[in-house]
Amino acid sequence: MDIAALLTSAGINIAVCVVLFSLYSILRKQPSNVNVYFGKRLASRSSKSRDLCLDRFVPSPTWVMKAWETTQEEMLTTGGLDAVVFSRMVVFRLLNHFRIETFQAACLILRQIK
Repeated sequence: MDIAALLTSAGINIAVCVVLFSLYSILRKQPSNVNVYFGKRLASRSSKSRDLCLDRFVPSPTWVMKAWETTQEEMLTTGGLDAVVFSRMVVFRLLNHFRIETFQAACLILRQIK
């Protein structure tokens, strides 16, 4: 296996991930998408309209920290049992994927050394 091809593939995947992460961060701040991203919160209380400002168009990773800090009890009360089960499945899948990819990378490196 060619290391340059592996690094190129990793670079492309990382670039796509950054673009999608930024796009999500920008789109979730738009008032037209409030019903999609904050449906249950809107149903429980009234929302304020946000004026046109630069902050809405700048991607921010603050939602990631809030997502990691959320407990299962909070998720259960706001999102329901489906949200808890889905998040557990995603985390389990990511952990398994990371383990498998780490093992494959270690095998590839050991094979290249020999």
